[in-house]
Amino acid sequence: MMNPETIEPIDLPEVLEAEWGNDQLMQLFADLQEGTDITHVQLRTGREDTSTDLKTARDAFLNGQAQAIQVRYRYEGQHWGDTILPGDPTTKIIRTLLPV
Repeated sequence: MMNPETIEPIDLPEVLEAEWGNDQLMQLFADLQEGTDITHVQLRTGREDTSTDLKTARDAFLNGQAQAIQVRYRYEGQHWGDTILPGDPTTKIIRTLLPV
């Protein structure tokens, strides 16, 4: 049996959550495109789960095809991941500061 005094604490990543309307989400897509270094975009639709670019993911969101979008990017020297979960009337965004 493990001794609780010898267990090292785990540093969990910072996680932020929000629910936004479509106007705010379109601004998020613009901000990500213009102000970050995007390293990966993953799009899940009813038919597939695939790597893509931000424009294609945004278009799938606008067309109601996206079930989830994950965007990984660098901003001001830190690595972040945004998970976008479309809903009605708001969309949930989960932002995580990723370990390097």
